Amino acid sequence: MAPPSLLAHLDASKDSTALSLAYASVGDEGCNSIARYMRENVMLKTIDLRGNNIRADGLVVLAHALRSSTSVVSVCLKWNHVGSHERGMQALCDVLRVNNTVTHLDLRNNKIGHEAGRIIGTMLSENSTITHLDLSWNDLGVDGGQALLDGIQKNHALIDCQLSGNRVAEDTLHAIAFILRRNRQTAPLSATTFSQGREPTLPGSIDGPRPPASPQSGMGMGTSRDFVETNATAGPGGAAPKPSALAVQDTGLAQKLLQREQNYTNAEDARFFGEVAEYIDLLQLDVARNKKYRMDSEERERVVTKGFMEREMRYAQEMRELENLLAKAKAEKDELLHDTSYLQSEIERVREEKSRTMQDRMKLEEVSRATSDRLRSDIRDGLTVKADLETQIYKVKRRQQEQEEENARLRTYLAKTKQDLDRALR
Repeated sequence: MAPPSLLAHLDASKDSTALSLAYASVGDEGCNSIARYMRENVMLKTIDLRGNNIRADGLVVLAHALRSSTSVVSVCLKWNHVGSHERGMQALCDVLRVNNTVTHLDLRNNKIGHEAGRIIGTMLSENSTITHLDLSWNDLGVDGGQALLDGIQKNHALIDCQLSGNRVAEDTLHAIAFILRRNRQTAPLSATTFSQGREPTLPGSIDGPRPPASPQSGMGMGTSRDFVETNATAGPGGAAPKPSALAVQDTGLAQKLLQREQNYTNAEDARFFGEVAEYIDLLQLDVARNKKYRMDSEERERVVTKGFMEREMRYAQEMRELENLLAKAKAEKDELLHDTSYLQSEIERVREEKSRTMQDRMKLEEVSRATSDRLRSDIRDGLTVKADLETQIYKVKRRQQEQEEENARLRTYLAKTKQDLDRALR
């Protein structure tokens, strides 16, 4: 699963012409997201994935995405581990064998072994687009270098190939340098503007233009030496010749040097001609590189100036927005203060009402307690009166019962008396 930061960066770089994820710890897990981004972005031209611990599996995924991308011209994968297994380089080279857009490929320090040298050589024998290839600080060895040479011999597009730190044989490096010089003579001038500005570095050589050492013997060296000294004077202190004029001036001489290097009479002459040709190439590279630097500096100045103006306008706009926000915040603050004072007065009023309510409640409770006590006393008195009345009623009923008994007895006595009187009267 790709980290959220990678997905956010890819989403922010949508429709961008350059994808830069240097030292972003992408790993093989993030290659799927990058591959999807490469398929969807039809404007992508340069890819920089240096120092991301990408291995063979991740390279296979990227290679399949590169197959469907028709706009990428530069791929940088240095400081990874794509050479950990052959299948990674095999997948990449299978794609580059028929690719017509990629011109720059950087595979520095990727643990690429001699087996991958054969794969890369086969790819170069069929590829006609790649002009700059950097394989520095890998482990091609003697066998890998020879396999690479076999492929480069059939290639007429490659003009820059870096092989420092690969333990390639010196004869192989000389042969590759000769082929690259041959390709540069037939390549258009714009293609000689190298990204690094160097040839394959031979063991013990020093980067940068330097006049070749003159041999002890040989014929016709004066012309070459005079040409080198003439070009050396047109350095930083003098006026640099135009690249087109320099190319026209050096074409015939370079072809003669290549012919003499092939038809050398001894090894020392061949080495001298090779050094002269290399020095001429380096001078051409310096001119083209200086022109490119000047154009880049002008472009940077234009971009920086435009950026400053846009930034100033953006800052002014942001200042206006901040001032509006500040005025709005002040108005909201005043409104909040007014609301706060109103709420405080309401709180005081509610507190006063609460205190009055508590006092009324206490009074009501006191009245309720007094009434309750009075009612209890009345109930007790009523119960006492009830008891007395019940006693009196009982007594009255008792007397009434006794009176009824007495009346019955009297009635009986009167009846007897009446009977006796009736008998007596008869």
